[in-house]
This record gives sequence, C-alpha cells and structure tokens, in this order.
Amino acid sequence: MNRVPKTLLKSASSNPMITMICDNYTTRDDLVASWGFSCLIRHEGRNILFDTGGDGIVLSENMTKLGIEPAWIDLMMISHQHWDHTGGIYYILNAKRNLPVCVPRSFSARFKDDMRRYGAELIEVEKAEEILPGLYSTGDLKGPVREQGAILRTSAGTVVITGCAHPGIVKILETAKKVLPDKEIALVMGGFHLFDHEDKEILKIIARFKRAGVSYTAASHCSGENARAIFANEYGDHFIALGAGSEITRNNLK
Repeated sequence: MNRVPKTLLKSASSNPMITMICDNYTTRDDLVASWGFSCLIRHEGRNILFDTGGDGIVLSENMTKLGIEPAWIDLMMISHQHWDHTGGIYYILNAKRNLPVCVPRSFSARFKDDMRRYGAELIEVEKAEEILPGLYSTGDLKGPVREQGAILRTSAGTVVITGCAHPGIVKILETAKKVLPDKEIALVMGGFHLFDHEDKEILKIIARFKRAGVSYTAASHCSGENARAIFANEYGDHFIALGAGSEITRNNLK
C-alpha cells in the first residue's frame, strides 16, 4: 500500500540504489566513522532514509559531504529503538517537518510522541507489509530487541537491509523469502549482530544463506570483525565491504 506521497526528489539514473551514510567503518577519508548505522535507499523514484546512526552531527556532516539533503527524503524508516540507530532522528525531523516515519509498533509511546511533536506522520508496522511500491517492512519481529528490516524488490532480485538483526539474521532472511517468494535474494546487508558468535555458528549461518540462494552479502556495523572476515572468505568477490560512503548499484549485484 502506498502511504507516502512524492516530495522533492533527487534521483538521477546515475545515482546508486543504496548509499551508506553512517557506519563503524568508512570508505572515504573525508567521512566520519562512528558506531551506528544509516543508509539512503533510492527506490522507485523515492528516497528512503533507513536508520539515522548514533550521532546527529556525524549524520549531518556525512550527508553534506555525500551531497544528500534532508529535504530530499520522502520516508524515514527506523529499524529499532537503540541510540546507535536513532541518534540523528531529530536532525532530520527538524530539517524536514511532517515527514512520514515507519517504525515498529512496539516503539515506546514516549518516543513516538516525541516524533509527533516534530509533525512526523507515523506508520506503525506489526506484520510484514508493503510501505511503498517495491519497499516492504519485515514487520515488528520478536527477539531480544524487537526490530524491523527493509526488503526491496529490484530488477537484480530481493535486497534485505538490517539495522542490527537482533531477532536473528536468518529469521529476517526467511521473512524476506516469505514476502517475495518468487524472487532470488540478491543481497543481504547491514548489521548482523554476530560479534559474540563462535566461528562454527557463523559458518552455519552462512550455510543457511547459501541454501537460501543469497548471492551477495555485506556484513557491517555490529556484525563483528571476525564475522566480516568469515563472510568475506566464504563469499569471496560476492562479499561487499561496507562503510560510510559505500555505494551499491544494481550493476554491483550481477
């Protein structure tokens, strides 16, 4: 269901599908690496900000250097209510009032009221649903921390984006397969929350990825150095090393 009107749009055909704004890592010397996660998704003629990192100053400075204006954002999507994903929310809401914001229904009433004070139009999700044409939420998934992920239907296949994957990265992947059962999984990217997992557990997860037909992976943020190294080894040139400044196009997924 399309609940978000088009606003001011900057979406030239040469623009990447996904641009990393905030991450623990950076791929450009002029961008700040800071614990947290945020990326801009350009999809079906709209700009979606997925998470806002842990620091509004870092978010704003990196956005400026990447040439991204808050006014361009058509929808903000927040994965879960942790500081390293919500730190830049009020920078965005102050710069663009009355912005549609998609959040899990389980977000606290106090947090939701704070966003409404900035005029935010809340889209609260409980079950998996289409938020914009070709953009889906996994729904409010249960886990140690409740969380939603983003699912994109693209010409290259399904793209899955996670903030921290607290409910489990395999659970999020399986949800994406149910949402778009007729599509191959082109990419799973974001925080996988595997920093305290043993090698054998990580290898089992990778085996599940491969059985599910995941073509590319991009473990970042809270995935952990060891998990990133193992994914890189197992996926080879189909592992994408993410960091602030990384850009992913459909051509990267062929």
